[in-house]
Amino acid sequence: MRIILIGFMGSGKTTVSTLLADQLHLPVTDLDRAIEQSSGKSIPQIFQESGEEGFRTVEHQTLTMVLQRRDGILATGGGTPLRADNRRALTADPAPVILLHASPEETARRIQHDGERPLADTLDTAGLAALLAKRQARYDECADFTIDTDGRTPQEIVDQIIGLIED
Repeated sequence: MRIILIGFMGSGKTTVSTLLADQLHLPVTDLDRAIEQSSGKSIPQIFQESGEEGFRTVEHQTLTMVLQRRDGILATGGGTPLRADNRRALTADPAPVILLHASPEETARRIQHDGERPLADTLDTAGLAALLAKRQARYDECADFTIDTDGRTPQEIVDQIIGLIED
C-alpha cells in the first residue's frame, strides 16, 4: 500500500480513499468490501452469523492479504485497529497510516440510518462518543498523521493528504 486510511465509522475513509485513488491514479481497496467479496457475505450477515469476534477474524485475514499488495490506497474498517495483530500489521507496513477523525455529532449525522453498521445501529450521539473514546488510543497507536474531517469537504481532506505524503 502507498497510503492507509483508518478512523471511526463515518469519518470519511471510503469517500476520501476513492477521491485520493482517482487523483493519484492508484487502485483503491475498501477493506469492508474486500471482506464481503472474499466471504461472499455482507458485513451485517457476518456479524449476525459469527458475531463480532468471528467478523474480526475474517477482517484480520483479509487485512493481511490486502497489505501484501504494494501499491494503492487502503480504507480500513472502523474497528480494524482494535486487534493488536492488526495494529502491528498496520504499523509494520511502510505506507503512512492516516487517521481521519470526525466528532461524534458529525459521525451521527453522516451514518444516520444507513443500516450498514451493525455496531452503530442502536447508538445515539452519546453512544457513538463513548465507542469512539474507547477506540481512540488504538487509532492513535497506528496513526502517522491525524486529520480532522469535521466541516471539510472530501477534496480538502484529499489535498491535505497529498500535501502530507509529498513532504
